[in-house]
Amino acid sequence: MHSAGNDEQGSDEPIREPRRHPWLWLVYLLLYAVAIPWYWPAGYRGPLVLGLPLWVAVSLIAVLVLAGWTGWVISRYWTTVGEEDSHGGQ
Repeated sequence: MHSAGNDEQGSDEPIREPRRHPWLWLVYLLLYAVAIPWYWPAGYRGPLVLGLPLWVAVSLIAVLVLAGWTGWVISRYWTTVGEEDSHGGQ
């Protein structure tokens, strides 16, 4: 059993952390590689997608997926002590 002082101090300490799952970081690496337009030829514009050059559309979609991925990772893998107790030990 924790004392009251330990509960206040430890409530921000994560129980499960994303850094303990290497495959999550591989997905981040892939999404960043797609989001940064390093692989497009210099001066390439390509077809327009909703009025934007293809490389811009691909980068924007990758950034949106990256934001969604980050939200999912935080909600799934970042559990603090206080949240674990309130969610029945999940």
